[in-house]
Amino acid sequence: MSRKITITLILFLFLFPFVSWYYLKSGLEWRKKVQAVMNGTKEFPVLPFYSLKGLPLEKSELENHVSLVVILSCDSLAQQMELVTKLYADFKETHKANYFFLDTCGMTSLNLPDTLKQNIYTLHCNDSLQSCISLLKEWPSGKPFALLDKNGIMRAYYAADNHEEKKTLEEHMAILLPRDYSEKVQLKREVGKK
Repeated sequence: MSRKITITLILFLFLFPFVSWYYLKSGLEWRKKVQAVMNGTKEFPVLPFYSLKGLPLEKSELENHVSLVVILSCDSLAQQMELVTKLYADFKETHKANYFFLDTCGMTSLNLPDTLKQNIYTLHCNDSLQSCISLLKEWPSGKPFALLDKNGIMRAYYAADNHEEKKTLEEHMAILLPRDYSEKVQLKREVGKK
């Protein structure tokens, strides 16, 4: 009997705390690594983006949202739309994700998948050449995706042309997603009590 108690004490006093410390430490290191990648400080300019309903984008619509900016490539439009559709499906329930499409291909109308319905904004470079040039002049080449945080700061750019980069983009988008915090905690059992 004393052997079982000794083993139990060793587990509770040494092994469980060590395992907990290890997982917390590895999580903290992962978070620091992610934050080092998302270190952008450039503010996103409010350009003449328009919603699907034709309404102009206002700066207030960037607040409390994570935003994905996509420079549409004429060559890989299908792959880009596939990734955006997946991200849209993953984050649509939060209602806190915006999607900005910068049309550099000169399409008269952007053919978006039917599943994309809310928080979608487009800017046609044919209509706003100066706005496109101002945004693209500091954009890194080969990286058509960018993430904006809830303050409208461009945090990182992504190529997202392979599985690992797509996964990274999705993880970073989830990290930047604003959270709602409830100030009042109420237990379920108290709701039914009278």
